[in-house]
Amino acid sequence: MKNKTNLFIFVSVVLILLAVALVAILNKTAPSGSSTDVRARAGTQNTLKLVGVVDSVNETKGTILVTGVQFADANRAGPPQDLGDWTVTAPVAFNFASISPGSTVTIGIDANTFNIASRAVTAVTLTAGN
Repeated sequence: MKNKTNLFIFVSVVLILLAVALVAILNKTAPSGSSTDVRARAGTQNTLKLVGVVDSVNETKGTILVTGVQFADANRAGPPQDLGDWTVTAPVAFNFASISPGSTVTIGIDANTFNIASRAVTAVTLTAGN
């Protein structure tokens, strides 16, 4: 009986030491600092920003067609990539007089409305310039 108790204690101690070692290894290999993973930023509302050029404005529908859309410098790693043309639904209190075709806009997006298939997104913030 005493041998089984000693074996049980020994195995328990070994498992605890292995768990501590595994946690230490995972902490060393985990990325530190700010995340450059776009998926992680998309999960937090209004942290993902897009930049593009206004092609047309439809005040009646509350939308803007933006061309040459790309992730803002702070939201990407590497060179910019053109994501194409996107339809952006402006925030409710947005002043459409602040933009015109040809102007650059920065779009703070609601990640839940980011629809790649239809290339449509709802903006939480929309500012002229970048």
